[in-house]
Amino acid sequence: MILFVNNIPIHVLEMQEDPVCSQVIDLETEILRFNEVSGRSLIRNATHRCILDFVTFLQQNPDREVEEVFFSIKDRQKFKTYLRRECHFVKAAGGVVANHEGKVLMMKRLGFWDLPKGKADKGEKAEVTAVREVEEECNITVFVDQKLVTTWHTYSIKGKLVIKRTKWYEMKLISDQKMRPQTEEGIEELVWMGPEEVAEALKHSYRSIVYVLDTYSAGSDSAFSTAGN
Repeated sequence: MILFVNNIPIHVLEMQEDPVCSQVIDLETEILRFNEVSGRSLIRNATHRCILDFVTFLQQNPDREVEEVFFSIKDRQKFKTYLRRECHFVKAAGGVVANHEGKVLMMKRLGFWDLPKGKADKGEKAEVTAVREVEEECNITVFVDQKLVTTWHTYSIKGKLVIKRTKWYEMKLISDQKMRPQTEEGIEELVWMGPEEVAEALKHSYRSIVYVLDTYSAGSDSAFSTAGN
């Protein structure tokens, strides 16, 4: 599980996973001081409450010199359940759309390159949400090929922490004859991009979008590659 907080990846790992980090803190023997976490850090034996408190700290202090943080816990699924219980939880879905030439549809929204996505309607299945949002935001028609990956990220509403879960799907284009950006949603531009163009666009994007497209490029059924990012 990767939770993006102010563009910083927070990884929640099962205990057998052990990444190499410049800073390692074991909470069985050490005290975690949030303002001392920096660079690439591994934190072992954290409680669910501790992780959520740290996420809240990062959300409220966006200018920390933190590159990436890994929390090693016993049961990741229980932590996901905890998040849904303790936070305002929002479901969303989106897609990586490939056209007949194998190019990927990128959108520029509020000055950053992004992928089409949006919030689910009440009771709506994620796959339905993904298709609806892609078609509404880009005015194209698509179909779902397969599930790609799930991302989580945070934002604040009136000082309260919100957790958004986005399910991503690989999609194929049916038609883009009427393609146009949904400007009322802040979308400025839609561009079909090959690997080199995507690699350049990702320099002006979000780390969650980089993660989604890296996962897409690594897929065995995709010849698309964003190597170099």
